[in-house]
Amino acid sequence: MSLPGRPRALLLDVGNTLAFLDEEAVARELAARAGVHVAPAALRRAQGPAKHRYERFLVETQRHADGWYVYMESLLAAAGLAPDDAPALARELRTAHDEFNLWRRVPDGLPSALDEAEASGLSMGVVSNSEGAVKELLETVGLAAHFEVIIDSGVVGISKPDPAIFALALEALDVGPEDALYVGDVPAVDVDGARAAGLEAVLIDAFDHYPDYQGAPKIRAVADLLTAWL
Repeated sequence: MSLPGRPRALLLDVGNTLAFLDEEAVARELAARAGVHVAPAALRRAQGPAKHRYERFLVETQRHADGWYVYMESLLAAAGLAPDDAPALARELRTAHDEFNLWRRVPDGLPSALDEAEASGLSMGVVSNSEGAVKELLETVGLAAHFEVIIDSGVVGISKPDPAIFALALEALDVGPEDALYVGDVPAVDVDGARAAGLEAVLIDAFDHYPDYQGAPKIRAVADLLTAWL
């Protein structure tokens, strides 16, 4: 499926789109806080099953605050830790996450691609299911200045896939849905939510978690999409 043409405005997810889970940090935090050792590679392999469970939960409930724990408990269990221990370990990781978002690994090439896109006049914004500190995360990792609007579900009280959260960003950018494109990593949350709001969407699938998905164009990195337009 071919990539869409350049829109007037590009809206982006954050977790596993602009900033990825830092598996090494998760492993360090588990060792330091709970004395539990798990290989970062095991956590990386476990993200697919965890993402699929999170996706089902969000579609049913639209409660990202609870979905965070669903994702993390699933991740830990899929990585080989005892399922009975997962809730307590997830609480330890939530403490670490609140101190410095664990989705904080910025892909190589992304900052320079965002620089070029911004210089070309492309309007960009963020629409993220998160815990109220996305702006601070983006500032910490040096990406916040690229975005004219940052919509965080933990701040506005609306979570994807509710189309209302996308409408907030469109209003802030003063563009219609037909002039915007959304990029995110969870089909039923990001692609379906964006389309319900009238936007076209692209799925980012950096680790081939959705090998058979054909509901939208797929890319491995935001930088690849930006480069195709510039």
